[in-house]
Amino acid sequence: MTPAERVSLHRWVNRVEAAADELLALIKAAPSPLPRKPVFDPELLNALSDFTIGQDDASDVDYENVRFLALGNGHQAENKARALAAAAHFLPGAKILDRRTLSVPPYGSCHFAAFTHLKGAMISTPADGDAGFGSRDWHDRRKMVLFRDAGDGRCIIYINDIEPLFGRRTIGQHGVPWGEVEKLANFVKVIASADANTVAAAAG
Repeated sequence: MTPAERVSLHRWVNRVEAAADELLALIKAAPSPLPRKPVFDPELLNALSDFTIGQDDASDVDYENVRFLALGNGHQAENKARALAAAAHFLPGAKILDRRTLSVPPYGSCHFAAFTHLKGAMISTPADGDAGFGSRDWHDRRKMVLFRDAGDGRCIIYINDIEPLFGRRTIGQHGVPWGEVEKLANFVKVIASADANTVAAAAG
């Protein structure tokens, strides 16, 4: 399969997910009382049963064990740029506002950060005076997109409220374990690192 074909397939997935989100939003906004109950084609319900949001992506998909983000010091800027471009591609409706801000419907303008740490996300640093929530300008965005290269062939995108993360820092004084990030997340999306690499290659 060529890179262009893979990108085309991902665009199809993005369109399906966006349509599903729109349908769910319409259902949640149902008037009361209903004039009548909507009738869904059984074929649609059968097709949807194959795509369940609660499935364990790690066990159901055989991910090629490649990395998307580079390990070690000196790669932070490149990693962040690659991760930001990938997140904008895989999150429906997302737009890059600047090198550290991603607009994601319906969450609005979110601070963006990329991580390769196996245990968790470092959300504050001892040298920068940002150890408390509200101490830095990016805290005003209230929400954060965390892009994680899990190191096992998966990249995972989380969208979290920033403030609760500060109360879950148990890795030293500044890191939140990935399990806690996931528990607090408003949104989680798993993508294959190989697919992220394909998107990066197609973008040049």
